[in-house]
Amino acid sequence: MGTGKTTVGQQLARKLGREFVDTDLVIEERHGPVHEIFESQGESAFRDIERALAEELGVRKGLVIATGGRMLLDPENFRALSKNGRIFCLVATPEEIYDRVTGDPARVNRPLLEVADPKQRIIELLGERGPDYERFPQLTTDQIEPDVIAEELADLWSGHDTYPIASPSGGYEFTVGAGILPFLHQLASIHGPVALITDDVVHDLYGHSLGDTDLTITLPAGRHQKTVDSVQVVYNRLLDAGIDRSATIVSLGTSIIGDIAGFTAATYLRGVELVHCPTNLIAMIDTSIGGKVGLDTAQGRNLIGLYKQPKAVLADVATLQTLPDRDFYSGMAEVIKHGLIASSFLLDHIKETDWRNSTRLSPGALANLQYLVAQAIQIKIAIVQEDPYEESGRRTVLNLGHTFAYAIEHATAGEWNHGEAVAVGLVASARLSELTGHAASGLADLVESFVAHVGLSTRIPDGIPPRALIEAMHKDKKRLGGQLRFVLLRDVGDPFVADDISESQVLEVLEGMYRSGSAGSPGITGEIAAHTA
Repeated sequence: MGTGKTTVGQQLARKLGREFVDTDLVIEERHGPVHEIFESQGESAFRDIERALAEELGVRKGLVIATGGRMLLDPENFRALSKNGRIFCLVATPEEIYDRVTGDPARVNRPLLEVADPKQRIIELLGERGPDYERFPQLTTDQIEPDVIAEELADLWSGHDTYPIASPSGGYEFTVGAGILPFLHQLASIHGPVALITDDVVHDLYGHSLGDTDLTITLPAGRHQKTVDSVQVVYNRLLDAGIDRSATIVSLGTSIIGDIAGFTAATYLRGVELVHCPTNLIAMIDTSIGGKVGLDTAQGRNLIGLYKQPKAVLADVATLQTLPDRDFYSGMAEVIKHGLIASSFLLDHIKETDWRNSTRLSPGALANLQYLVAQAIQIKIAIVQEDPYEESGRRTVLNLGHTFAYAIEHATAGEWNHGEAVAVGLVASARLSELTGHAASGLADLVESFVAHVGLSTRIPDGIPPRALIEAMHKDKKRLGGQLRFVLLRDVGDPFVADDISESQVLEVLEGMYRSGSAGSPGITGEIAAHTA
């Protein structure tokens, strides 16, 4: 309540030339004032009326609908209204909501606020409903004019971006937008049974967004799940449910879930169709594209793998709004990597656009995120189309920074996540490029400035012996014939693979990149660490 749904909805309807419907007003016209329904029949009766209205409106088209504050938290109402429409959630602070609902004479008779302390009740309601509200694309309305919110909604509603990807096994499309998960079947052209594979964290947030599935397999979240044992668990569930080759496996979640789902889809009944719905930045711009699938073993990461091209990829950038700060900022390391490989324009966008976590609910934030993802994926798409199975060597440039990153992840026993390690790896690769004479002086400082700008560390924590990092590099699957391989830069947009780097050169770079701190310190700067805490 009080977030501006009616005012913004009316303006949006005018912009789009659509009919506006306020569900509370429709209910009052048909059944009398809401507070009287609460008093005479109880809240459960009111919720039944809402449910019937959602079913009625859900089959209509050409509407802009403002709902009651709790209406979309009912799964039945969500399913009904998302069949033909996209859902967005307006949010505001408790103080702003209180001022709005008590300062406007027209906004009276709020049954849920007929208590001794309505402001405290607003805080309690937001606390109760907050986790559920987070499942929807959100826009804050605090101190923002309604026409600005309506304009952004019109832009978001106007569509999504779709990019074709060619592969030897057939082409597929990558679709990026906000609030598009409910349109999985249409956008991915799924007509048969759906087996959803996700983790317990993402399932609670977005499992309902995909609508009904024939089978949902929920795994515990975490890197430790990316093993053959987890795939066997999935096999058993599929077989027990009688899932046949007409089914489509859908991954919903991180790169870990994408790998498990991809490996399963490639091998179950000798192969079924696969659709990825990535929910974090690294999965969206990197691992969901190109068909590489890997599982971990006790000896190392991604040592068991294959290629399985998806049927489609749907990247709903609204899911980035619930991504923990540390994961969100870590994903920016891969965005920087793509920019260094192929696009100074993307790097400029990182520096100039307000995409940071603190502004993810502000006007333009979702559009900025959508643009950022769209720019980054086009770089990877171009590269994997040139070298779909890593035969020509072109695709290897996507490993920029990763030889160093693998060693840091290994040496910190996972305390540093992938993106944090890649950020330091990018700086190290640039310094190695300068040291070996391939790049002009100043490139490393430039790379370091971008890494620091997104809030990631540019230094290795003290306590990790350089030799330990070298030893970890020799366990990396990217080595060839026992020789370490590095992706280096001659300049931005000019990467190449070097097989002739000496250990002494690597050690020199590593020894110059240490900072104060414990070996387990996360690779985020103090500013971001404080924000996360």
